[in-house]
Amino acid sequence: MTYLKWVLTVLGLGTVLATGMVASADADYDQALKTAPQGISLDNIFVPGTTSNNQASIVNTTNPNITGTQAAKVNNGKKQFGALWSTTDNHFDLTKNMKSSMWMYFGNTGKKAADGMALVFQNDTRGLAATPTYGKTVAGETLGVWGVDTDKKQTTPDKLASTAIQNSWALEFDTHLNTSTSYSNTGNADSFDVGINGPHIASNYPGEVSTYEMVRTSTLLPIYSVGYYATQTHAGTIAGDYTMLSNGAWHHLTIDWQASTKQMTYTFDDKDPITGKKQTGKSAHVTLDTTKIDPNDTGQVRWGFTGATGDSYENNLVIFEEVPGLVDVDANATLTDITQNKVVDNDGTVKGGDKVRLDYQLSYEGGKQEWKDVVAQLKLPSKLSFTKGTITYADGTSTAVDLSGLDSERQLTVKLAKALSSSNQTATISFMGTADEVTEPASVTGLTSTFTAVNGVETASTVDFTLNPTQEVLLASLNGTTFSADDGDVTVKGSVVVPDSTNLKNTDITVKSTLNGRAQADFKIPESDDNESGRFDYTVKPNQLTAGDNTLIITVADPYGNESNPLKVTITLTGQVLFNGVAEASSFQSTTLTGSQQQVKRGNDWQVNVLDTRTAGATWTLQVSATAFTTKDGRQLAGGLYFHDDTGKTAVTTTPMNIASGQSTSNDDEKDIVSDWQDETGLLLDVGSASVSGQYQSQLTWTLNDTP
Repeated sequence: MTYLKWVLTVLGLGTVLATGMVASADADYDQALKTAPQGISLDNIFVPGTTSNNQASIVNTTNPNITGTQAAKVNNGKKQFGALWSTTDNHFDLTKNMKSSMWMYFGNTGKKAADGMALVFQNDTRGLAATPTYGKTVAGETLGVWGVDTDKKQTTPDKLASTAIQNSWALEFDTHLNTSTSYSNTGNADSFDVGINGPHIASNYPGEVSTYEMVRTSTLLPIYSVGYYATQTHAGTIAGDYTMLSNGAWHHLTIDWQASTKQMTYTFDDKDPITGKKQTGKSAHVTLDTTKIDPNDTGQVRWGFTGATGDSYENNLVIFEEVPGLVDVDANATLTDITQNKVVDNDGTVKGGDKVRLDYQLSYEGGKQEWKDVVAQLKLPSKLSFTKGTITYADGTSTAVDLSGLDSERQLTVKLAKALSSSNQTATISFMGTADEVTEPASVTGLTSTFTAVNGVETASTVDFTLNPTQEVLLASLNGTTFSADDGDVTVKGSVVVPDSTNLKNTDITVKSTLNGRAQADFKIPESDDNESGRFDYTVKPNQLTAGDNTLIITVADPYGNESNPLKVTITLTGQVLFNGVAEASSFQSTTLTGSQQQVKRGNDWQVNVLDTRTAGATWTLQVSATAFTTKDGRQLAGGLYFHDDTGKTAVTTTPMNIASGQSTSNDDEKDIVSDWQDETGLLLDVGSASVSGQYQSQLTWTLNDTP
């Protein structure tokens, strides 16, 4: 009795453990299918490989929120080989630009996951029966496509390469590192990833000898023995940690083939698995040698997914959105603020109360089939109230969209009445509406809509934007709107009033202006003791003005894009002649005394500008005078300052002398005195032969007279 009881206990425990393991695996598999993203039907597009050991199949998804979606189940158990290949009618055309997008699932076991799967292009003579040449058991390291490294005595990779799928290129998604390098592990197919630090995406040619390298290793005990293991060359690697692949989430992949350059670009995680919104992702590219995958130059390759597992496994699933050659379609969303006449950029702004238009643009780029029976699962942004919807086709026809089906979650299902094809390439679903009124800024998150047909799926996301309140901003002058600039600078004292509910500060307000129609630099109202006063000073200098009446227009804007009433200010300048820039200090070039008389040229720091804003015919004269050049201790330079012109040279003394003149033309004449001087004219310094070395200074006085 005791023995019987013991046996029953063991059987009971065994049953519980086995049931628990199956339930865990099934739970992940079931969860993957329940959360599957929208994809297409795979009927007549992909079929399982025809080898007897192939465990791959096509399964239906169970997500109630999607329709018509099938998944390629590559692996879901230990010691499995799986392969699904394109049908003959859906070969990949290497002579044309091709694009494909899909969702991939790698289980949820992280570091315990194994082994991954591979996207494979092949022209193996075995076709649908292409497989690595396994022995008694499947080697997970192969991912169902690479060579089988189970012969520890092979010193070169020739035999190893011959066991792979031939005439192929593979993009691997490797969840498990194979990095064994000891003699005891040679022949165990567990060393391809030596030198790789974590799960990764990489590519190469499985059937090429150059893809592998044999490494010699040995042991002394129990007897001296030599063995070889193989490493694999990884090209176009995208690496990550153990959350990169097997993290319980669906991962999006886009591949882009450019026929002219023979470049394949693959971008991973370029859509958010929850929202479906496009994101940057991680990208790499490789240039393919098509002679290795298409040796007969047919331009066609069979393609699909393979996988293999050993003592560990993961659930490997693939859902296709777009199959190259079947239909090539695109979708984009554009939000336009009609009132502001602008397209709203990502992280842009919309003002409350503005008229808006939301467009979903669908386009057919080509393919073997029409894109027909397209169902749009639309998610419209919040804070926008739509009153009208229209679908407009490239052929000029249009139909109305029934908005009564828009639910509380802002979701709306719309079916296109017409197929998109080469003869009717576009459809635009447009919604007209108004932005809601708000009292404070509100963030609106972009949403992703899905456009589904049995042969192709596309998505389009609206932008994230901020909905800003519309409010009245008032601007006034505290010291009038009419000024004279004859006595110098004019300062307008502005006052801004905004609604009390906004809690705006001075520094939130931008002052904008034009002077005589020319835009001036914007500035923020500076901080003050009372930073909510809305007070600011706007100063205009006489040299900014023309003779007569000048018009200054000032407006202010809050951070929400609301602009005030324009404040018009008139500034009168009867006209004057004045300096419009004089260097505070000027220099002559350094020189070495030679005992002979020298003439020293000016440095580059001279400036004398004259501005004349008077009526036409008024004249002016510029004079200069100078003290003697002396050192700090009073030693006078043997020489002096001279003015050189066509008539000769004249010594500059403490008595002012005329050196320039001009006449107004009523065009706000500005004259640059120094620019008229040549190297040998203008003010130059004569240094006598008896001069003593030192630093000499003189004070120049410029005098501007408004008479001849």
